[in-house]
Amino acid sequence: MAQGYPPPQYPQNGYGQPPQEYGYGQNPYAQQPQPYGQNPYPPHGRPAPQPFRYQPRPVYTPDEVPAPPETSNWRRFPAILIDCLVAVGPAFAVADQAGNPGRNGAPASVPWIVALVATGLVLSFVNQVLLARRTGFSVGKGVMALRVIRPKHVMRPDTWRLTRRWLLGFVFLLFTWLAEEFEGAGDIVGVRTVRWKHLREYQQAVARLS
Repeated sequence: MAQGYPPPQYPQNGYGQPPQEYGYGQNPYAQQPQPYGQNPYPPHGRPAPQPFRYQPRPVYTPDEVPAPPETSNWRRFPAILIDCLVAVGPAFAVADQAGNPGRNGAPASVPWIVALVATGLVLSFVNQVLLARRTGFSVGKGVMALRVIRPKHVMRPDTWRLTRRWLLGFVFLLFTWLAEEFEGAGDIVGVRTVRWKHLREYQQAVARLS
């Protein structure tokens, strides 16, 4: 009769269980696997990237597109200065011509200061009212790429509104220079000075929604 082999003997670890290094148990020092996409140790100390969250853009109708904003003082003040030079420069030439004595020592027909003020006001009115009504800008605003609009309907202002704005502009400039600071005029009599760039963007947005 053949004698059977005795069962294998394993070294005991004090608890009656096979040792862990033989593969019968789990390594208590093994690191648990991390879920995919979570890195607890980002490189170079940067935070882990956050998931992208889509934020829909506001949907407007043609009537709800915001009007172009008021231009900055850095563009408005040079435009006013150019418009003043356009009116005052020729006015000095006309005043010098009208205020000089005529031939044979005849007295001047118009005093120098009267000719200066009258010519300057006429040129200023033609530039800032009539020209702006026709084209949407004066000479100074055209050089600085500005336009005048009515913010309520984003359209070119009429002659009466431009005239009132022209008259109130002298009072505004007077108080501005007395206060030694230049602040935005805002929407005087419902007329706003905007950048031509912003006006074109508004027109393109309205055209796409129409």
